[in-house]
Amino acid sequence: MTCKKGDSCANRHDEVRDLTASMLREVCRDVTTEPTLLPLNGEHVQYRTANTTNEARVDVSARGFWTRGQRAFMDIRIFDPMAACYQRIPLEAAHQKNEREKIRSYGDRIRNVDHGTFTPLVFTTSGGMGPKAKCFYSRLADVMAEKKHQPRSHVVAWMRCRLSFSLLWSALLCLRGTRYSAPTTIDLDGLNYQATVVESGILA
Repeated sequence: MTCKKGDSCANRHDEVRDLTASMLREVCRDVTTEPTLLPLNGEHVQYRTANTTNEARVDVSARGFWTRGQRAFMDIRIFDPMAACYQRIPLEAAHQKNEREKIRSYGDRIRNVDHGTFTPLVFTTSGGMGPKAKCFYSRLADVMAEKKHQPRSHVVAWMRCRLSFSLLWSALLCLRGTRYSAPTTIDLDGLNYQATVVESGILA
């Protein structure tokens, strides 16, 4: 679960990235995966660990998510809470540590150069979410439910289940080894969240 060799970690990360981008496309404009940040032109960044390269990228961006007309940037991290570096700290502190690292890498630069907002989306390999990720997906569920005219509880249930399965699928790949599968496109257009969660028994 912590090995960096092979494609397992990248696949785990990309699965959540693509799902998040698909949900954002339902409610936002100008949704992009792996957008390149604007290059620095003499601007000062607050932290030494900030990513200052001209090719710096984040995972997803969307216009109008938090504030109308403003671009929102999100970057995903999935960590193993059973790794040795987290054994002596509470799970909540581990989430906050990973969020701080992401904010120090991109937050100041995005705020001052790209004039957008930055949200770190931190998950555990077992499906837990960091505080900022919970806030992000709660907001996303609100907007999706309003736009689709469907009960929020059903949208939230579908979203949590879909994210959990994405993390579970990628965790199984890490444990059993890579098996090739053709990329799949997640089509949410016309999806009836209420019927889906009722038929699948998610709310039971």
